[in-house]
Amino acid sequence: MADQAPILSAVDAERFRAYERQRHDSLAVSYHDFFTPVTALAISHLCEAVHLAPGTELLDVATGPGSLAATATRLGAHAVGVDLSPGMIALAKRLYPATDFRVADVEHLPFADATFDGLVCNFAIGHFPYPEAAVGECVRVLKRGGRIALSWWDDPSRQRIQGLFREAITEIGTNPPPDVPKGYSILRFSDSAAFASLLTGAGLADVKIDEHHTTYTVSDIDTLWHGGLGSFAVTASAIAYQDKSTQDAIRAALERRAAAYKTANGYTLPIAFKVGHGQACAS
Repeated sequence: MADQAPILSAVDAERFRAYERQRHDSLAVSYHDFFTPVTALAISHLCEAVHLAPGTELLDVATGPGSLAATATRLGAHAVGVDLSPGMIALAKRLYPATDFRVADVEHLPFADATFDGLVCNFAIGHFPYPEAAVGECVRVLKRGGRIALSWWDDPSRQRIQGLFREAITEIGTNPPPDVPKGYSILRFSDSAAFASLLTGAGLADVKIDEHHTTYTVSDIDTLWHGGLGSFAVTASAIAYQDKSTQDAIRAALERRAAAYKTANGYTLPIAFKVGHGQACAS
């Protein structure tokens, strides 16, 4: 897969930010209830990649409901979580009042240069209109020698929660939601070469892309369907944009595809993700 960045106009980029902000404001609680346990599968790997220790000054970018920043706080770090979505930040503050949470845009972080020892970002880089600018801004706030770690999903053929939904949508055939810019690929950094290029292009050293594979069990199809609709910003919008008969057809296609993963405990779905990490230059 070639590492070709989509070129968004300033107008499209701002529309996409507004879309992401609105969607995650509206999904905050349902996202936390269904999808936070899935995204939490990457937390220990991210903390390890930035060498988290008591006293580490850590920034958690796109913190969502705040579980990663709160985990770092419990481990003795001085963590700050930021997110574009005021709804997500309000929820994070309610859930974890001992951790510092703030509304902020990744491209304009409200911190001085060289503030943090480490920076983490859990499953968000595919949602940034200008990922190169976003990672460059993240590097700006790192101290010399500081470490950065970002997670992103593997290909949907290996990451089956989102993959089942995407395949069902493709099978039935739908138009994308109008607020997602045409040509923008949320799967760009599912490719390890593109992910590594993003990090090296930001001037990071010792760049590595680690691949992780596990499973997650969902109790039944209702939980999977409603959980996905309450968690996946772009995918859920694509479904909600359709009429009821089309939505019903997508659900039927999802249920048929999910049957391959049926177990005695529910639906045990393969989960695959990557953690890209590197170090800010020491000189």
